[in-house]
Amino acid sequence: MTERTVERSERTLARGIMPWHVSLIALGGIIGSCYFLELGDTYASLGPGAVLLTYFVAGLTIFGVMQSFAELLVNIPRRGSFVSYTREFMGDTASAGIGWAFWANWVCYIPSEALATAIFVNSLIFEITGKQMGPGYTFLWGILALALLTFINVYHVKWFGHVESIMAIIKIIAIVLFVICGICIWLGLAASDVREWGGNAGFIGSSIMLAGEGSVMSKLFPEGGMVMITLMIWTLVNFQGSEIVGLSAAETQNPEVNVPLACKRVAYRIILIYLVPIFVLTLIMPYFEGNIEKSVFADALYHYGFTWGSQLFTVVTLIAAFSCANSGFYGTVRSLYGLSIEGLAPKFLSMLNRFSTPQNATLFTLVPIWLVFILGFGIDQLGWWGGDMPLYTALVGIAGFTGTLCWVGILYSQIRFRRRLKERGYDPKEALSVKAIWFPALEYFAIILQVAAMIMLIFEDGGLDIFILSMIIIIVPILIYVVQKRRGKIRQSIVLGSDEVTFDEKFPVIHK
Repeated sequence: MTERTVERSERTLARGIMPWHVSLIALGGIIGSCYFLELGDTYASLGPGAVLLTYFVAGLTIFGVMQSFAELLVNIPRRGSFVSYTREFMGDTASAGIGWAFWANWVCYIPSEALATAIFVNSLIFEITGKQMGPGYTFLWGILALALLTFINVYHVKWFGHVESIMAIIKIIAIVLFVICGICIWLGLAASDVREWGGNAGFIGSSIMLAGEGSVMSKLFPEGGMVMITLMIWTLVNFQGSEIVGLSAAETQNPEVNVPLACKRVAYRIILIYLVPIFVLTLIMPYFEGNIEKSVFADALYHYGFTWGSQLFTVVTLIAAFSCANSGFYGTVRSLYGLSIEGLAPKFLSMLNRFSTPQNATLFTLVPIWLVFILGFGIDQLGWWGGDMPLYTALVGIAGFTGTLCWVGILYSQIRFRRRLKERGYDPKEALSVKAIWFPALEYFAIILQVAAMIMLIFEDGGLDIFILSMIIIIVPILIYVVQKRRGKIRQSIVLGSDEVTFDEKFPVIHK
């Protein structure tokens, strides 16, 4: 790693995110439009047993990522968040690739969520009025969504916390409502007699989950077991946004208490938000009925006579799409800010406005987001996209690949952190105030699974295109960094706040 000098700055990001914001941001951050849309397609591709097992394994992986992140955040507090840790423990070049790939990840993903928001607005208008809106209205709603995102993220960070928390509450209430209705349907307690899938009114039991011919295993895993690895990227992308809690650490009140608590609660959230609703879904909806066209939850309720479910989940999916874009916008701006203070991006990107938010990084990020949205919309409407999958799905796939790389970087940084601690004579059990459990088994398991998922993407229809585009996004910033470094254009200093420390400062070499 290149030796760098340290500059101290008295002015840092404002701690405007309140304790109750942190838990809700963490809870709502993993409920994006992918949860409502991609879940249907994933369910159809995997089958009832495989979809539950896949989400369990993915959830265990994300739990490993988040607890590793919490250990780093508390023991070496840094405003640059994961960018600071990858630079500290993996080196400048790798950090430049991972950090800029994460930035590009959301630059691709946010426009797709803005487009999804616009589509859901049109769908809601159609369901209420029966009037079909043209492509021009879709473009207009998307522009308004991006404009609102801009306003929220250049103003005081407290408003970001308020907006995200409110949207998280709405999403959680909708999921709880689905679980209650789904259980009532399964038990035969629903008021409606409509049973297109469940047969006669009454207790459904295992008639849907184990429908068809063959053994129990073939019914639970109709496409076999290998498909779980092949489609793991599409499952992991559902958890995009989990890392936003860590990125918000520098703006959170009492981060040493609230951030690790929120990170460690990920396991419970995954069970409540993902596994329980998905399990209920497998009880009442055949896997082959899943699709990406509309919310799988709305579809399930609609087929059992709950016609209000369609409108409700159209609204909720709209909110989820905007929420995901909002939290993603926040996260990618903070990652760019982190790149800047670590000397891996121009220094002007770390300048703060009067609300102590990184306005230059915000505006710098907005330009490509708007370009991707406008170009993506035009390409989609003109039929120029010739890929094997819809443009929205391709953008989601790129985001899943590059986002997964970020998580691998966090895990590997924590492994290197523990290794360097021991090399300097420290016992992690005594030296660390927050420690990841099941170390290092869970970390290595999560890394191997995610790397395998990125490689296996190649063998899926359209996956090779996503793999190539993702690798370009990762390699280009690395090449630019290497060239600029050889030209002597890279700053050899990092900018730290008064409450930040480097690894060398916190853990100097001691005599054994």
